[in-house]
Amino acid sequence: MVPATTRIYLIALHTSLAGMLWGLDTGSIGPITQMEQFSSSIGHLSSGVLGIYVACILLSASLSSLCSGYIADLLSRKYGILTGGIIVLLGTIISASAKTFPVLVCARLITGIGQGQSISVVTIYLCEISPGEIRGTVAAVLQLLITVGIALGYFVAYASSRIGGELAWRTPFILEASMAAVFVSGMAFMPYSPRWLIQRGRIDEARAVLQKLRASSELVEDELCLIKGSLEEQSQEDASYREIFQKRYIRRSILGVFLMSSQMLCGIDAVLYYAPILFTQAGFTSNRAAFLASGVSGIINLIFTIPAQLWVDKWGRRFPLIGGGVSIATCFMAIGTLYAIYGGKADGQVYLSGKGPQWAVIILIYMFVASFSCSWAVVIKIYACEIIPTRLRAKACAVQQLSNWLVNFTVALTTPLFLRASPSGPYFLFGSAALFTAVVCHFLMPETKGKSLEEIEDLFEMTPQVVGHSVSIMT
Repeated sequence: MVPATTRIYLIALHTSLAGMLWGLDTGSIGPITQMEQFSSSIGHLSSGVLGIYVACILLSASLSSLCSGYIADLLSRKYGILTGGIIVLLGTIISASAKTFPVLVCARLITGIGQGQSISVVTIYLCEISPGEIRGTVAAVLQLLITVGIALGYFVAYASSRIGGELAWRTPFILEASMAAVFVSGMAFMPYSPRWLIQRGRIDEARAVLQKLRASSELVEDELCLIKGSLEEQSQEDASYREIFQKRYIRRSILGVFLMSSQMLCGIDAVLYYAPILFTQAGFTSNRAAFLASGVSGIINLIFTIPAQLWVDKWGRRFPLIGGGVSIATCFMAIGTLYAIYGGKADGQVYLSGKGPQWAVIILIYMFVASFSCSWAVVIKIYACEIIPTRLRAKACAVQQLSNWLVNFTVALTTPLFLRASPSGPYFLFGSAALFTAVVCHFLMPETKGKSLEEIEDLFEMTPQVVGHSVSIMT
């Protein structure tokens, strides 16, 4: 018999394949668009068109994430993830077989719809099936597989760039389609969220699920009572988007939206999507060398996600968010300063003079990726999800994910133009955003480490003065 904790981690691994699919796309799309084989068969993309193609997946993902709350409440968390996976499968198949650029754009928009639906629900699902003592670690599996996908995407693209003809850029899409097929096939066998079952009045089914996911029957009954009590205290009417921003919930709702937006405004996807461009500006002279340097950033991303995955429930939530924000800001401010002193523009291209500054920028980019991976990458999604009450969680997390992807869309769309227009500007912007977020977290973010989802609800029901006092005690 599989132990309950092991069963939870196995479920987390499979549902988090949604994250690996996202990572595969993130890691491969930049190198794909820089391949000579892609330009030969599809045509050369200008900076503006490149930004549109890369970013369009985020636009459709942001719109579908807003609908994901309704679907997750109506069909269940499980089928909310499954329907997203089916749409991703369709989109990646079309991408792998596309003959023209407009078809590629349409395929990317379809893929984004599926990604927005599935990823928005996965964190909710993992938080709701996990006990409080391992909730952070379980929910962080999603980010771990995103980083695995990013690293894999870089190196698949690097390897396939050696293939002659169109298969070079089609190979990463073929891999994504194969992964999506595995993901969809397994989701049908995943259990329902026990909290969703209780919310729907299916108490016996919820008890049966919890008995498979908890170590003892006493824990099952205690948790059932706690969940039912929490839901009974809340309105029995269906949750609405308007209710999320009512006086009782507005503080935690705005905090969640702010954190999810800031996660992208720190510039992480500017680095991950456009790593070949960044490393070329920093001194790499060939596409292949820039691809390989991008792959190294993917490996760093993966390696530094692992300690956060293991220790997120020991570190708590405040320390990684505040400390990570300061570290991220320091890296980007330093890069911006180096470009301001040693950088310039010639023939419409940004350059950086001197081997010393070039290597310093490369090292600082890697340090930024490491800082983000072991802090904000893991903690923000968990915290933003767990501070929302069960009845409102699906819709509130949909709004949070919408803000995350809209900011990400803006960053991805404008980064190619921004990088070519100003040597230092992007880095100062991203660094300032990260520093501001760290300051906000220091003053307004209560600690949630080790608390059940229902205890976290009680924490936010306190007056602001009491919450602030509890923060000072827990830090």
